[in-house]
Amino acid sequence: EVEEAAVAAVAVAVVGPVAVLGREELEKEVVQQEALLHGFQRENERLTLELRAAREAARVVEARHAAEMTRLNAERLTEADSVLRAERASEGHRSALLAAHSRADEADERRDAAEAAARREASERRELEQRLPGPDPR
Repeated sequence: EVEEAAVAAVAVAVVGPVAVLGREELEKEVVQQEALLHGFQRENERLTLELRAAREAARVVEARHAAEMTRLNAERLTEADSVLRAERASEGHRSALLAAHSRADEADERRDAAEAAARREASERRELEQRLPGPDPR
């Protein structure tokens, strides 16, 4: 009796107060509704598991991405440091090269001055030799 009253209450709630289904139709409807409910529950559980798996996969990808970004930033800093050291070394080499060129230019100037002095001295010696009397014929 209690079961029949529950079925009748469900029938009134499902179909409305106007029509009351027969017991067999009502039981069949309840079975169908329970099957639908179980199907929805299974689908909900499947989707929940799928969502958890997707969130975990996203977390793993995010962690991998963060690690890769950290590695790339460290690599970039290392490369920037290498470039800076190379620029400093290059600047040192450039300074040394400029100093060497300057010393070479100074050496060229001293050589040119020495050659000019040697030419002047040779010219003066020839002039003196020409002014001096020749060897004594005696």
